[in-house]
Amino acid sequence: MKKITYLILGIMLFSFNFTQAQVQLDTIYIREQKVAPSTFVEVRYYYYPNLQAYFDTKIAMYIYQQDGEWIKSETIDASLRGYSSKNGQYVMLKGFTEDKPYAYIDEHKQTYPADYSSRPRAPKTIVVSRAIATSKTISAPKTVASSTIASIN
Repeated sequence: MKKITYLILGIMLFSFNFTQAQVQLDTIYIREQKVAPSTFVEVRYYYYPNLQAYFDTKIAMYIYQQDGEWIKSETIDASLRGYSSKNGQYVMLKGFTEDKPYAYIDEHKQTYPADYSSRPRAPKTIVVSRAIATSKTISAPKTVASSTIASIN
């Protein structure tokens, strides 16, 4: 009787291993990977306002005007007074991918003047001296000649 009991218990023990109470479905869960939005902006040209020149990142060459013609060169010409592009001011022309950026040089000169800086600066103060009227009558303000203003600047 003991043999039969052990046999039944052994069969029951192994049968519980193979039976499962829940049904498994072949379901594949695909999670979307969270990716940070890209902050990369393709910049092909850098504009140097002090030189009125460009740097093309696609061909790694400077584009500047010499004797009325636009020239492409790997280095900046010595006639540009030893200007160093490493410590100079430049502007990234974002989204501009055309082959001739110098076609818009007048627009770039106006938007980014030669003393352009992307850093905020304190406004320049201009001191204009006026003669103070000593009488009690109110007089119209005196106009300052343009040559006087030019000499102050």
